[in-house]
Amino acid sequence: MSLEKMLATYEFEQWLYREAELLDHIDFDGWFSLMHSSLSYQMPVRVNKEGTERPDYAADMFSFNDDIELLSLRVERLKTDYAWAEIPPSRTRRYVSNVKLSDYVPNEKASVNSYLLIYRSRSTDIHHDLISGERRDEFIYEDGVWKLSKRVFIVDQTTLNTRNLAIFV
Repeated sequence: MSLEKMLATYEFEQWLYREAELLDHIDFDGWFSLMHSSLSYQMPVRVNKEGTERPDYAADMFSFNDDIELLSLRVERLKTDYAWAEIPPSRTRRYVSNVKLSDYVPNEKASVNSYLLIYRSRSTDIHHDLISGERRDEFIYEDGVWKLSKRVFIVDQTTLNTRNLAIFV
């Protein structure tokens, strides 16, 4: 691995850690500022298939399939009294690992894969959620910063054991 690619990998690790911190601290405006105007934000439905057939997720069914406008509405809604699923807000901790830079053109574009584990607890509930999966991210370099232009979150579970998906991945 070249020094340039090592430094770029580190840069994207730090980007993903910062993103996790913003979300865990409920700074949705700060998080949203990291998004590119062409954003595609998806979570395909995981499916069970026989044997080793892959991919084992749907190409045309999604738990969410947002663009920048829809994501903006979701962020704005969370700041109102009408986001009942998040009143009071979830307490989350995002663990990012296995960051791998797969495509990189300096100051232009990049593709980054990572694993994500989210711990989530709610109010006084003694139960918690664990959501894990792989993120396939694409970035565009704009105005001197990297912006997320595409995220596909491949969740590990076929059935999510969570009451709602009102959090961001």
